Amino acid sequence: MKTYLTDPFSWEAPVSVMMLAVILLSSLYGLYNRRYFMKMILHPFGIVKNKEYYRLFTSDIIHNDYGHLMMNAIMYYLVCINLEEHLTERTQFGSIWFMLIYAGSYLTGVMLVTFRHRNDFDYSSAGASGSIMGCLMSFMILKPDYIGLYLPVIGGIRNIYLPLVFFVAMFIYQYRSKNKLMNNELHFYSAVGGIAATFVIFPEIII
Repeated sequence: MKTYLTDPFSWEAPVSVMMLAVILLSSLYGLYNRRYFMKMILHPFGIVKNKEYYRLFTSDIIHNDYGHLMMNAIMYYLVCINLEEHLTERTQFGSIWFMLIYAGSYLTGVMLVTFRHRNDFDYSSAGASGSIMGCLMSFMILKPDYIGLYLPVIGGIRNIYLPLVFFVAMFIYQYRSKNKLMNNELHFYSAVGGIAATFVIFPEIII
């Protein structure tokens, strides 16, 4: 399988590359136009009480600040593109399976968070890190020994250890940036969604 170092924009991953472009463009516009940003974030109270159902599908393509966007774009680049490439090599329906894993991760996160916080007006969330975490868990299950990240001094880090690395990075970012829209509860639910979607698509893994 090609890596992000040798083939950063592989045509073996058309869906993930296109989605990354949408996330970048929408997020950059949201950082410029805060009215657009506020309309796109996940707001459970608004979804339930004001019937703003579209918010269930828009929070992934909006980010709170440039640091938040940059971190998620790097994570997406390392995880999602390589996951789709792996799925494309594994089966002729690779891009379809990628979309289902990504959607399963995202929808599990936003639906559970919306249900739990439906009466909390002050609760909101934004960013693609939940979906990325679901895809990372899927990639870890499917290819645990793949070297998904290289760090100075430490060297290559296998997929089986990447969730811990990314969780630590997100906690550090949230602590330093005070970004209240970064949602670790959603990260957990989305990770569960990614695992579940992977087992549904590839049941032979648990047989």
